[in-house]
Amino acid sequence: MISLKAKILLFTTALVSALVLALSILLLNNLIESNLQNSLRLTEMAAQQTKELLLLRLEESWKGGASDRALWSDAIATDPRLAAFLKNTVAQAPALVEISIAGADDHILISSIRSDAGTVLPKRPTLRELLALGPIDRLQRVFDRGPDYELRIPIGLLNEPGTIFTIQVLVSTVLIRDALQPGLRWIGLASLITLGVSLFLVTLLGGYVSHNLNLISQDIDLIRQGQQPAILPTRASSPEFAAVQSKLSLLGAEVRDTARTAADFRARVANVLERLEEGILLFDANQRLVLSGGAAESLLGLSPEKLDLDSSPLGPLVRSAIQDGRSLPERLVEWPGHIEHPHLLVILDYFSDGRVLVHLRDPEARQQIESQMELLSRLDAINRLTGGVAHEIKNPLNSIAARIALLESMVGEESAEAEEEIRVIGEEVQRLDRVVRTFLEFTRPVEVAHTELDIVRLAAEVTDFIQADADRRHIEVQCTAHPDHISVCGDADLLRQALMNLAVNAIEAMPEGGSLRISLEQGPRDVRIIVADTGPGIPREQREKIFQLYYTTKKGGSGYGLAMVYRAIQLHGGRIEVDSEPGHGTRFLLILPAFTS
Repeated sequence: MISLKAKILLFTTALVSALVLALSILLLNNLIESNLQNSLRLTEMAAQQTKELLLLRLEESWKGGASDRALWSDAIATDPRLAAFLKNTVAQAPALVEISIAGADDHILISSIRSDAGTVLPKRPTLRELLALGPIDRLQRVFDRGPDYELRIPIGLLNEPGTIFTIQVLVSTVLIRDALQPGLRWIGLASLITLGVSLFLVTLLGGYVSHNLNLISQDIDLIRQGQQPAILPTRASSPEFAAVQSKLSLLGAEVRDTARTAADFRARVANVLERLEEGILLFDANQRLVLSGGAAESLLGLSPEKLDLDSSPLGPLVRSAIQDGRSLPERLVEWPGHIEHPHLLVILDYFSDGRVLVHLRDPEARQQIESQMELLSRLDAINRLTGGVAHEIKNPLNSIAARIALLESMVGEESAEAEEEIRVIGEEVQRLDRVVRTFLEFTRPVEVAHTELDIVRLAAEVTDFIQADADRRHIEVQCTAHPDHISVCGDADLLRQALMNLAVNAIEAMPEGGSLRISLEQGPRDVRIIVADTGPGIPREQREKIFQLYYTTKKGGSGYGLAMVYRAIQLHGGRIEVDSEPGHGTRFLLILPAFTS
């Protein structure tokens, strides 16, 4: 099988070669057309100069008394200066092969080639016809060994029909090809250099693409093995490959989380699955055991080969299936003498050739599965019920709070003791209302708005909000970011509330002043946010509990803030870590996935 690198190389080579060939043909056509245009100009100039000299010689002959046309022809044919002029003109023009002057009968009077004098002036295709051809035909005519091309100028007398002389200038395609040789060599060299450079660049591109694809393939293998994918070097990877690798990294994290969840589930039901193993026995039409497998031996309590079908509870069932020619549905069979499996679930499948397949199962394992399913169903119902109960409690609480306020206004200052009891009841009702509200908030599904947002700007907003309270408590607040703008994909309200809760907790933990530092850093695959204070710190035994709902160490605390922070980060696919020692402050690290377009 051809590798991807080889395919890229072959395809790009063919494409580049076709482009170079097309460009070469275009340049060659332009070169030929330019040379033909130049040859046409030289031909017209040579023909015009010949005409002027011819007219001059005719004028001299007429003045010398030669008024007869025959005398003119003789004068032209024997004129040595005219013959020398024709020969020199052809010698100086690179594409001209012959210049001839013919009389009225089309016989050549004088020519740059002496041997052609007296012969009939040949008819050739014109140079303008060659220029009018299409590029392919013109290219073929120039490089074929075709005829020469002509330019004719007829000369006649004023007010008399017909011509008395004809000037013919012939252009040779052989000489034109010779003139094209330097240009052809330049085009060939440029094409070879362009093709070589293109092949070199394509080879580098193929190696680059295949290298990154190999890295991605290795990442996929690592994900399949449950390991962390490698990180592509940022400077060596394009944004596209970096984005794919980043998504693979996130996928790997999700796979590992799923694997851990599955492992927990497997651990809970491992015993049930072991007992759910099925045993099979295959009997032929003569009730002989042909095949056994699975957990047949453990379910029967003996080797299947030692099974006596005549004395076994399976015997009547197998015989009934063979005699009636039909399968038997699941039924419970007593299995005496077996302590672990006194009963077996038996299913018989009958085949058209007389064979019977017996399925043996443990009924206790099935009952455990049904029991667990029933338990899950009950838990789900309890969850829905508690949510409904919380709603039902909330409404009476509001009514009780209103009645207590009314009762307090009615008692007034008449009974200080009653007023104190009413105040205690009111506070307890408010506390219970907060508990119910918190429970409802956590049981309500949260829809996260996944939009691109600048987490640096959001942190700056939180810093500005708490600045006044921090100044009042003599706390220095510092917010830094590298780079200045960091994008994440998430819900601005949830993330703002999470940062706000951490900042407020830090300020409340430093009543005698200190410093609060919020720093943000862009990583290759994630965004790291650090919220650190110089407060009293958190003891080791409390660090494992701080994210639990209702757990708090502050007087009058609700135990709600850090739980909300933890949930917000989890909903964004991130994680939160805490590092703290008593007397050395607390440092929270929030890790969120980096934004990928």
